[in-house]
Amino acid sequence: MSHCSKSDTGDATIGANKDICIGNYSIDRNSPSQCVLGDDMGVLMLVAREVNENGAKFCVTTIYAEHEKKGDAWTLYAEPAEEAQQCHWLCKPGYTGEKCQGTTLNGCDSVQFLRSVFDKYKMARSIGVESSIAMFHWNQYKSCGVHADQEHDMILVVSKWLEGGHGAWATPFVIRARREDYKSRKGGIDAWPAGESTLLCKNGYTANAAGNDCVAIDEATCAITQLCSGWSSNSYDQSTMKLSYDSEKKCYQYRCNNAGYAFPSTTDKTCQACFTNVRGGASPVDGTCVQCAVGQIFDETATDTGYCRATTSYSSTDLQYGKGKTRNNTSTSTASTKSLSTACWTFVSADDYKKCVIPGGGG
Repeated sequence: MSHCSKSDTGDATIGANKDICIGNYSIDRNSPSQCVLGDDMGVLMLVAREVNENGAKFCVTTIYAEHEKKGDAWTLYAEPAEEAQQCHWLCKPGYTGEKCQGTTLNGCDSVQFLRSVFDKYKMARSIGVESSIAMFHWNQYKSCGVHADQEHDMILVVSKWLEGGHGAWATPFVIRARREDYKSRKGGIDAWPAGESTLLCKNGYTANAAGNDCVAIDEATCAITQLCSGWSSNSYDQSTMKLSYDSEKKCYQYRCNNAGYAFPSTTDKTCQACFTNVRGGASPVDGTCVQCAVGQIFDETATDTGYCRATTSYSSTDLQYGKGKTRNNTSTSTASTKSLSTACWTFVSADDYKKCVIPGGGG
């Protein structure tokens, strides 16, 4: 337990004013309307309301202070201004489920847990919740250089966020009810880390091998909860389909496992035989069956023409000397000393032969 330090909140503050209301008076006073509660300034954090040996339940919490004009300052905790409170259980690696009491997979909470999710919240002081806050230390009063005591508590807060949004780092923080001096009406909250951080993950996730991120315990179980719009879990057949991640929409679709199979339509997502030759294929956009007309070939890069492009015909002479070439114009030598060194049919390598024939490169 440390005392009398200044704020060092890092990314632990949340809410609409997370970058201003960080417990630092030199910054807070530039926008007092967002940070002041009564005579003092506060911060908004995700604070543990319940803690057990396997994890903790974090809720959006207003942290502020009050003080007497010539007396002590004390910490206070309240709900945020919004009615829709958000609380989240985060578990140590190896634990999952209700209150982190399970050790086997039981569902997957794939909703992203990011700092920005809480941007709508603002501070309030009307509903006190101090008795619900899990504290390591509390009611420790130190004067910190002024002629009155300032209360210090130690609580557990979400301190750092994971890019993937499936967990976070939690750290013990000391909360100090600060006052500027004995006669001043200025005061507020100082908050700083005071212990080691612990990686905690959402239900269905656990630590990766490096211990610095949360990954799905079972990718398929979690992916099925993140399907793109229009993709129903009821149509997904794990025995015949595989999941496909859409990096642009950040969600999952699915495709047929077996070659030559695709979906008949966007509304019928059952795997059915679709193609047996190069004129057919599965659309890369939605996995539906594409059948190209005679004279066309399936090409998944031909987005402007429905994944079908015109084929090119080659005569027997083209195949010998290159497209548009003949024996008489394939060589760079004079007509009287024709060389076979640049005739396509002389190449042994299939790749070299292809490069020669397609662009008409025989000489």
